[in-house]
Amino acid sequence: MESYQYPMNKLAQELMNFFTVVVDKEESSAPVLFQRCGVLIRFHIEDIPDSGDISIANISKYWEAYCRKQGRKMRQDTYKEMDLVLPNEAAMQGLIEKAKDWVFPLQGITPLYKDRCAFSFHRRPVIAYVLNVVLQQGDRYGHISKSDKAPTLCLSQSPNSTLDDGTEKLSHYRLSQLRVITRRLMAYSAWRLVDPDQQSADTLRVTVEAQRCPNQPTDHVCLVCGPVLEPVGKTATTMNRDSYVALRSKDMILMAMHRNGVRMSSSHGDFDSLIQRLGAAAVIVDLFEVRHASAASVVRNGSGGSKGASYILYNSARLETLLRTFNAQVEAGVYQPLPPLDDIDLSLLEDDLDWKLIYGYLLPFPEVVESTLNLLQQGQCDVHLLVRYISSLAAIFSRYYRQKKILVQMRDQLMPVLYARVYLIMAVRQVLNVALSLLGIEPVTYI
Repeated sequence: MESYQYPMNKLAQELMNFFTVVVDKEESSAPVLFQRCGVLIRFHIEDIPDSGDISIANISKYWEAYCRKQGRKMRQDTYKEMDLVLPNEAAMQGLIEKAKDWVFPLQGITPLYKDRCAFSFHRRPVIAYVLNVVLQQGDRYGHISKSDKAPTLCLSQSPNSTLDDGTEKLSHYRLSQLRVITRRLMAYSAWRLVDPDQQSADTLRVTVEAQRCPNQPTDHVCLVCGPVLEPVGKTATTMNRDSYVALRSKDMILMAMHRNGVRMSSSHGDFDSLIQRLGAAAVIVDLFEVRHASAASVVRNGSGGSKGASYILYNSARLETLLRTFNAQVEAGVYQPLPPLDDIDLSLLEDDLDWKLIYGYLLPFPEVVESTLNLLQQGQCDVHLLVRYISSLAAIFSRYYRQKKILVQMRDQLMPVLYARVYLIMAVRQVLNVALSLLGIEPVTYI
């Protein structure tokens, strides 16, 4: 299977080629990365009607500054008036015409305050792209294929640390999970993981440590994993991994019942196993919702920033229940079987909330994961960004679920809307499950 090519990076490259030209092939050989364009190109999730899907800096000096660093220069015909790259309506229409063949064609360009221009996309091609790539690639959505010539990286961690009774210290559990999560994230990077016996002189050596390595060599990166502290006294916790999972399991049940209105049922599968999974998920969220180099605090008496895990898994179960209910109703003859995706009218998913879920969360998922590794060589793996993304995805899906009421009895003429939304729900479930798996969290099917 071919690797996923980040569409926002393609778009950034197309915009860069429209406004600039290469003058130094050696300096400009690196690909244009959307996330490193800074003020030039901004991705919008909120207030899309007013801010556009993306916006660009319209002042030429910002583009010129970027060009000086990237072996490029401005196309002189792109800013003839007031030092703007899109000075008038004719220039904007010229870009829209050029973008007809781009990865995402432009529908309109609107000048904004502070000398920016807002771009809006034709939504249907983007929706079709996202749903197709997510559902076709499945759990490989966003993976990058590595060639034998890819730079190599060796990942290890400091020696084991246990209590006298042989159980795992909570601080060591955090450290070991940082290594495991970083290893999973590597599938979204240009690095090729190798074992210690496969290292070469050019291999980047990354070690997960409880403190920064003294006299660190240039070919070595230290990922510092902060301690796990008690919430009040800020002293190192004496809890081990198993006792903390048990504590958080009880918290998750109470939270699901009282905050989310869930009634736990032992009739579906192994109830004890479900409780254990809820607790283990809560522990991961507790340990990695802050930067890994920062201290994490244990949660006592159900207090603290712990709603996330129960809320995330509640919505994971809600996704599974929606699809399970739809399939049962198809078998019962309430609905016709789901048609192929190519036969679905995807224009039915163009309203603002559908678009926010697809464009704002499903589309950029690979870039979000990639961004966790942007500063790896500086000793930082931003796992907390992934935790934040998962929480936000659960929140926007919860809003979508409440507003769309997807599986209500629908008249025959509204069936195409149901089918389109079932495909969207399938894509959301796929992305959420992949994101959870990167953290080592198992999704749930019933709560």
